[in-house]
Amino acid sequence: MVKIKIDGLEYEVDEKKNLIDAAKDVGVEIPYFCYHPALSIVGMCRMCLIEIEGVPRLQAACNTPVKEGMGIITKSDRVKEARAGTMEFLLANHPLDCPVCDKAGECKLQDNAFGSGTGHSRFEFEKRNVPQEEIGTNLIINHNRCIVCYRCVRFEEEKVGESNLGLFERGNHSLIGLASSEPIQHNYQGALADICPVGALLNHKTLFKSRVWWYKSHKSVCHGCSTGCNVTTNVRDNKMYRYMVRENYDQGMFFLCDKGRFDLDWMNENRLFTYLEKSQASTSTQVLPKIAEKMRSAKAIAVIGGGSESNENLNGILSAVNSLSQELGGKKIHFETRVTDSQYKETEQVDFLLTKDEHPNTKGAINLGLVTQIGVGGIQQAVKAGEIDLVFVIKEQIPSGLEASTVVVLDTNLTESAKLADFAVPIQIFAEAAGSFTNKNNLTQSFEQSMTAPKGLLSSAEVFGALLKELSKKAEVAIGNR
Repeated sequence: MVKIKIDGLEYEVDEKKNLIDAAKDVGVEIPYFCYHPALSIVGMCRMCLIEIEGVPRLQAACNTPVKEGMGIITKSDRVKEARAGTMEFLLANHPLDCPVCDKAGECKLQDNAFGSGTGHSRFEFEKRNVPQEEIGTNLIINHNRCIVCYRCVRFEEEKVGESNLGLFERGNHSLIGLASSEPIQHNYQGALADICPVGALLNHKTLFKSRVWWYKSHKSVCHGCSTGCNVTTNVRDNKMYRYMVRENYDQGMFFLCDKGRFDLDWMNENRLFTYLEKSQASTSTQVLPKIAEKMRSAKAIAVIGGGSESNENLNGILSAVNSLSQELGGKKIHFETRVTDSQYKETEQVDFLLTKDEHPNTKGAINLGLVTQIGVGGIQQAVKAGEIDLVFVIKEQIPSGLEASTVVVLDTNLTESAKLADFAVPIQIFAEAAGSFTNKNNLTQSFEQSMTAPKGLLSSAEVFGALLKELSKKAEVAIGNR
């Protein structure tokens, strides 16, 4: 840590950071467009100009490292004039279409125009008009809004490892466009729209869905894989509309892949809210007693899955399973979280964020000991041999080879597994309760409740708790009859 002066006040800041981040840490905002903490510094936008004591010319804060004893000025008349001039140039060709722009409400151009602009323009000529283009399978570019900050080009080259975009033409005719005739197809088209500081890059899947100020936002963790990217959920009318990146400087989390960002429809559609018996609608008062009776008569029981459940739910299930085993006279209950091959292996990356393990909490389940020596393959063999005749499947596809057993599926959606199972029990999705996931690096991260579960809908842990109560109730009745 070093001491510097900002606008005459002394602060202690991290010497490893540049001035924009260091100032932000102590509550001083320096406006910018092109700067991003995870990308190379280019200093193209000239919005972050500041005065440094002893230096005659204005300097770009993004390209200035912090040094002991330095003094900077962020609010002098000279700095304000420079920023106002930059804003005037950027707005010269920018259309006044904020009312129809998806970025409205979270646009840096809006923020900086209000904070550093003059409120009027001297540009009296016709603005340039370049037709909008579709440049990806889920990406649109509006050239008229683009301020040529170069963020998208740098992100692709430095993080994705592709060079689909480039800067073409010169001066007033400069624009960002495709470097080839092929559209962008990679897993980070949502990230391109996300890092664009204005509304130039947009995604089809979220276009014109909602205004950002209508959302209720909560801190959460992406469910898409074992990386556990930090996100902010945007919920409206108890429906999940989008994930947005929640930057985590300590863990180096600044981006989100499309696999996690857009895998949200299942939270809003095709939900399982009814208990099923042989794919026919039933009720909890009919299904739970029958499952309890199956547990009492079973030779041995297996529980598989749970890699998508929170640590809190898994703890609750583990506690209930141990109590159930005692209630059933010490009957063996095998618990195996690992269902897919990727869960048995060391972390395998698909790209710089996405992993092959599509479960957000495999590591948390393993840490709790919810694994067996025989694995899911051994459970399948035991079912075929008649040693296990009751299997609970928690939010997974039913593995092959379980036909000889009674299968109880706990799921959030009306999946094929729920339809094929002997019994299907509806459970809450992770976003309907607060909890935590443990990611591939063994980092446990908490998330807030984002949505409200329908009244009476149980979590997976509460389902096992309800079965324990059902068995206890039957035991009490039996004692009373004696």
